[in-house]
Amino acid sequence: MGRGLGPVGRFSVALATVLALTAAAVALATGLLMGRYVEEQTAEQTRSAVEKHFGTVFAEDVFMRPLSNDESAFLQMVVAFHFTVYDIVATRFYGPDGAVVFSYDPNDIGERPQDPQIWKTIGGATASERETIFTDGRSIFGYGTDAAAIASGEHAHAATAASASAAPTRMVSALGSWIPVRFPDGIRGAVVVWRDMAKIDEAVRSMQLMTSAIMALSAVLLWFVLRGVYARSSHEIRRRSLELAAALAETEKSYDATLGALSNALDVRDSETEGHARRVVVYLDLVAQELNVPIAERATLLRGALLHDIGKIGVADDILRKVGPLSTSEWTAMRRHPSYGARILAGVPYLSAVAAIIRHHHERWDGTGYPDGLRGDEIPLGARMFAVADAFDAMTSDRPYRRALDPVSARAEILAASGTQFDPAVVEVFMELPLSKLLEVAPGGDAPVHALGVA
Repeated sequence: MGRGLGPVGRFSVALATVLALTAAAVALATGLLMGRYVEEQTAEQTRSAVEKHFGTVFAEDVFMRPLSNDESAFLQMVVAFHFTVYDIVATRFYGPDGAVVFSYDPNDIGERPQDPQIWKTIGGATASERETIFTDGRSIFGYGTDAAAIASGEHAHAATAASASAAPTRMVSALGSWIPVRFPDGIRGAVVVWRDMAKIDEAVRSMQLMTSAIMALSAVLLWFVLRGVYARSSHEIRRRSLELAAALAETEKSYDATLGALSNALDVRDSETEGHARRVVVYLDLVAQELNVPIAERATLLRGALLHDIGKIGVADDILRKVGPLSTSEWTAMRRHPSYGARILAGVPYLSAVAAIIRHHHERWDGTGYPDGLRGDEIPLGARMFAVADAFDAMTSDRPYRRALDPVSARAEILAASGTQFDPAVVEVFMELPLSKLLEVAPGGDAPVHALGVA
């Protein structure tokens, strides 16, 4: 999921999934809590409604003595009249001894069901429980949904012939409530009523559906709002990122222009090597491309090549411009220029990586170079690459004390010094460069040295 989608699309899908799952979980939890709350309130309301009839409608002697047939028939009519209002479809009255004193089924009178809850209720405890019962609307025929048990009579109560023929039985999801019968002088028994929950369940389902619909609508609206916020934020971030990238590119271009100006200043001071740094930049770039050096690292290498002789600022003019060979002390002074250059740039964070190239660009593969006498892979790769490019340009450029070598002869000298002065791997790559490209860069060539990304 999400393949081919942009950031906004992936966010939209993820957000929709999270909101849908959250809405479903909240709706389910809310529905369960709502159903439980309604059931508890219904049980409480049923107990309250039933309790208020004792002492006002039903006399105490109902629980204290056997009733005549006329009294039982009248009580049955009164109970049905008063309790039907509360959707009570079945009821039983129990005396203080646990015996049934009233039921719609005359056969129940006198029975003592082995139900521990009856004795708890006679003791003053209340309880409620959801049950499935079978009723003809007046008398209770059985409990639960076990048809075999009901048919066998294990939990069944036979109805009177009159009531059985009056209406067909039906299965009802009822809430059974066990209620102690209290009179001013104490508890006189217990009553159990079963309330038909069909209407209440339907109302609860309607409320649950409405709640779920509200949750779903809220989730959809929230999805649109959050998606819009994310889309606008993403657009703004992309715009700012492009602006920042452009600003950084412009800043980098300005830095490189400054480095180019500094290199030009060095050429003015040391006119004998004018253009040397820029040509070395081109040679170094060709080698870096063949070695697959990342573009970001190549930029560091090229800046190092451009500024490799910046340390000559610290060398006296009479040494720098001397036409003849240098004396031992003058060579000692000249050999300090890599260290001077590294120190000059070390304090510039933008050029700190360049400083290592500048410090080690006169090291030799065999360890006889300066200033630190590094050997082999101890020398930074950039400095090893630079050493080859620098030597090739020096040999193909005129000096007051010698004529320039042709590129073919200069390459032969580079190859001869492989493994001693230069890194063999770098020499191998350099020797594979087309001679035509080297001729374009060599003094008098037509290489566009200004188009290398380093001004």
